[in-house]
Amino acid sequence: MKKTTAIVILLALLLSGCAESEESSWQAGQEALMKEDYPAAVAAFEKAGDYENAGDLLLYAKAWQALENGEYEEAGAGFRALGTLKDSSLMVSYCSARERDAATQAAYLAEDWNQAVEAVREAVERYAALSFFRDCDTRVESLRETLYAKASEWMSHGDYEAAASGFEALGDWGESLLLQKYCQAAALEEQTSYVEAAECYDEIPEFRDSAARAESARAQAYQAASDLRDHGDYEAASEAFAALGSYRDAEEQRDGVLAMGVRTFLQSGEYSAALQRFAGLADTQLFQKTDLTEAGISEAFLSGFFHSWMNAHAGVMNGFFSRNLLQPYLEPGGELDLLLQAELPDDSVPQNYSFVFYGAEVGESYILDSGFTVAKVHGASSHFEPAGWTETEETLWVLVDSTGGNSIVSAVLPVS
Repeated sequence: MKKTTAIVILLALLLSGCAESEESSWQAGQEALMKEDYPAAVAAFEKAGDYENAGDLLLYAKAWQALENGEYEEAGAGFRALGTLKDSSLMVSYCSARERDAATQAAYLAEDWNQAVEAVREAVERYAALSFFRDCDTRVESLRETLYAKASEWMSHGDYEAAASGFEALGDWGESLLLQKYCQAAALEEQTSYVEAAECYDEIPEFRDSAARAESARAQAYQAASDLRDHGDYEAASEAFAALGSYRDAEEQRDGVLAMGVRTFLQSGEYSAALQRFAGLADTQLFQKTDLTEAGISEAFLSGFFHSWMNAHAGVMNGFFSRNLLQPYLEPGGELDLLLQAELPDDSVPQNYSFVFYGAEVGESYILDSGFTVAKVHGASSHFEPAGWTETEETLWVLVDSTGGNSIVSAVLPVS
């Protein structure tokens, strides 16, 4: 009995010693966590065995150790597995932010400004969601300071697109918004988009030399438009002058170039294009205004209007054409009057299907080039359909070519 009792007492002492050792290791692990000595915490919790929550704390310490080693994905997975233990749920987001933070440094080293800017943007966003947690606010400031310095460096090297992207990612931090706009303008200027560059500088007129650069950009745009004009590219030149708005005499130049283009199209036989350019003029007085006293020319304009109306309403007029029922009367002096009513015997169309042309009148007219005249013509008509009478009023620009001796309608365009 005495021997058995001694063994029991010995085992109890050993177990008590083990328990004290596990508790001691658990306490040591807790102290190591407080000091953020994660390797020591891992070693201590491994010795603590199953004491209290030593297993969970071991995973927690290992997750922190992975984080300090730059193993952000592994660290995040470790914290995620711990659920709500300590600050694990916040640490999952923190690891994600740290991963993006580290990515900015790698991108800077690789001189990949696109990746760097995007990584900073994401890291700042993730840190901002954890404001006041650990060192998040400090890290945000560090990221911004580094990116601001990098963007300033890119700007000084003339990498305006990269600089603008960097400053844009910084939002309203410091002078970032102003610098972003300044770099955008400079990038447009480099791309010879001078008008857009000037407009960009105009948004920050008091910042640095923006006002002077806006003026310089517009001067370059004006010169580029003038070069296009001098090389006979009237279409591009008119667009370039139009983009300059009220700068210098750009509006006058724009119409002058359009007028040159009108004559060029006439001479090459592109009558519709010529008429479209004429209709786009702000100042039609660039061409000599004329009085249509010659009956033949007046008739040509009126006839041109009438036939344009018939072409536009072919569905109404086909029956009349097929039966030769339209015999327009052209009256010299500007009035074209046609009063026609006809009954169509064809069963496919309603009876008493009638058309009335009230007349057309020639208004303002201009000489575009030798032998070419354009006039604004207004006319009114109506036709009867099963649903009732449909009234129509239209105004057209009509271009007449008299170069061959006869007045021939060359092009027709609705007045917008």
